[in-house]
Amino acid sequence: MRLFPRHVGRLTLAAALVACGGESQRTAEVPEAEISASVPALDAVHDLVRPLWHDAFPQKDYDAIKELIPQLEERLGAVEAVELPGILREKEDQWVERREKLMERFTALKAAAEDDDQDSMLGQTEAFHLAYESLVRVIRPVVPELDAFHQEMYKLYHYYMPAYDVEKIRETAVAMQEKLGALEAVQLPERLSDKQDDFHASVAELANQVQALARSLESPDRDGVNAAIESVHAAYQDTEKIFD
Repeated sequence: MRLFPRHVGRLTLAAALVACGGESQRTAEVPEAEISASVPALDAVHDLVRPLWHDAFPQKDYDAIKELIPQLEERLGAVEAVELPGILREKEDQWVERREKLMERFTALKAAAEDDDQDSMLGQTEAFHLAYESLVRVIRPVVPELDAFHQEMYKLYHYYMPAYDVEKIRETAVAMQEKLGALEAVQLPERLSDKQDDFHASVAELANQVQALARSLESPDRDGVNAAIESVHAAYQDTEKIFD
């Protein structure tokens, strides 16, 4: 079910301005980098984690572990300096907490290598790998379809709502409705199968709130539209929390 026909958007700007009493403002396009959940510095670390975990660790190649440590130290320094893109700023606290844990694990691994403590090197390699995977999960969503919805939610909540750009709000409502179709069809991986019913219920509530936003845009006033957007945002957060 569509909230609006595909052609609703730029052609309806004048009507939107009239409907909201001329209060609507126009916003600039949201930079692509702002809505991309990408951290290249963390990807660069993975280029070293892969041989550390998949080659050196199972083969108990202690020399290879030692050789990788200086490279890891350099690339982890870049991770410590990362400023998250806007779409990930809500996860800043989680990012910092898990990044610090990763650095603690690396420090322990480095110490084990310097002491040539082979048993500890293996144990700390495993702990470092787990900490790395934990940090990656902060920025890599369990459900890519939810991340696609979040990109629209981010623009709506942080750009179009503050400016009360009715045209952009309308366009984003349409885009979110289209993303919901894919979300409703998601089957979680087997390890998360116990969360499937909660996920479906949360997505259904998210769809209800997007529909309520559509109704608020039929005869828009700023307070009503903003309240509807806040409800969509809250429903999105409830859906995301299922995987915490």
